[in-house]
Amino acid sequence: MTCRADDFLTGLQAEIPSLKRYARGLAGTREAGDDLVQTALERALRHRDGFRTGAGMRHWLRAIVRNAFLDEYRKRLRQGWHVPVQDHYRETHLAAPQEFHAELEDVTRRIESLRPVERTVLHLRAYEGLSHDQIALRTGVAVGTVKSRLYRARRALEECG
Repeated sequence: MTCRADDFLTGLQAEIPSLKRYARGLAGTREAGDDLVQTALERALRHRDGFRTGAGMRHWLRAIVRNAFLDEYRKRLRQGWHVPVQDHYRETHLAAPQEFHAELEDVTRRIESLRPVERTVLHLRAYEGLSHDQIALRTGVAVGTVKSRLYRARRALEECG
């Protein structure tokens, strides 16, 4: 490599932190910005003959980043944005593995083995997200009773496992 090529690479490396900040600002996320910087660096290396020594490297590299961003943006406009179906439709997910089903059946069996009063307070707390005070109002018992029933229910579930 010639000295000019070494100077080019040294200057390129020195500009990477600045390019990352600029690209992340354009792209909106760290991952998209990093992808944009990678694309821009590939283009800069491929077309380094187009860089004039007297020109500012930062300006030249930012122009490449901006153009790469615009190219990607135009491409997305033509193709449409990719949105994973799983993010919007839960019913498209695959069934859980067999081990999960067995574990779920085990937990369900343990909950069913609890005394009805313990099962009720556990359900109100875990599934409905009610506070101790709200459970006490709904069941008509003291807050201390709710706490002790929850404690016994949790302990019974732990002992079964």
